[in-house]
Amino acid sequence: MKNANRAESAYEMLRRSILNGTHAPGAPLRVATLSKSIGISATPVREALSRLEEKQLVVASPNCGWRVAPVSLEDLNDLEDARLSLEQRLLQDSIAHGGMEWETNLVAAHHRLMHTPQPIERGAVADRELWANAHDGFHAKLIAAGRSTWLKSFHAVTLEQLQRHHHALLFHPGSINPARQDQHSEETLDLLRQALAHDHHTKLMEAALDRDQKTAGELLSEHVQITMSVYRSVVGAGGD
Repeated sequence: MKNANRAESAYEMLRRSILNGTHAPGAPLRVATLSKSIGISATPVREALSRLEEKQLVVASPNCGWRVAPVSLEDLNDLEDARLSLEQRLLQDSIAHGGMEWETNLVAAHHRLMHTPQPIERGAVADRELWANAHDGFHAKLIAAGRSTWLKSFHAVTLEQLQRHHHALLFHPGSINPARQDQHSEETLDLLRQALAHDHHTKLMEAALDRDQKTAGELLSEHVQITMSVYRSVVGAGGD
């Protein structure tokens, strides 16, 4: 039982550190180093890494151990397309069937997001997690009245993978384009500010509360396109 608890603890700690960007995409995950840093023996750490590989958060190479799963423009485009398809369906259903409780929870989530400092140029992991929880929490409340349990489950898996890509954009641009060496251009910073802008989320909330499915869907699509623009800016920065 103790070994199972240790493996679960190791899994949750490593999963969290991958999602919040502590371990950058492509970074090596050495069992001995991880075991020492989290204070858990090697066997539970290996079990945790195997589980994370199943979740496609890490990759294993023969004789090379594990690494954090890489990110790419192709993968991000695929994830954002899947996210948009799922979220638009669930948002339409929420707008059609959400009641007073849905509206109240959405307004509360928006209020929390508006009062959470943006993580741009903030290095602390706590700041990253605070923003990610507020941002993803807002989108979760936006679609909370959707009736499909399966669509919500698929959406949650997609958001988990997107967290890695979003943190790579914010904090590890060198994992996307080595020429950046984890430094953003001014163009990329401007695009990041647009992607995280409060007014866009406010318009999205207002469209949902107005029961305007068409406008809400268009705003979601714009949200995704801004993120793709940020990624393309990083890919193109400093290169030739």
